[in-house]
Amino acid sequence: MDFDRFERVVTAIPEIVACWSVGGGVDYILKIMASDIDAYQRLVDNLLDRDIGIARYFTYIVTKTVKEETALPLSMLLSPGEATSS
Repeated sequence: MDFDRFERVVTAIPEIVACWSVGGGVDYILKIMASDIDAYQRLVDNLLDRDIGIARYFTYIVTKTVKEETALPLSMLLSPGEATSS
């Protein structure tokens, strides 16, 4: 697989809102925002048609968000004592 080519392609697609390179049984995890399943499938079909090294893919659909943080709380980023000193 040409990882650089794959990363360039997914970076250019606005519906792919996040892409993580991971270790283990898969190479990447993509977070895709699509209006419906048909739009998602068209996007995946387009990726497969581009021949960018995708041998297989797994789909997991979010049915409910339990918790999603966009940033760590400030207290977790500061060293102990820093949060209370001014």
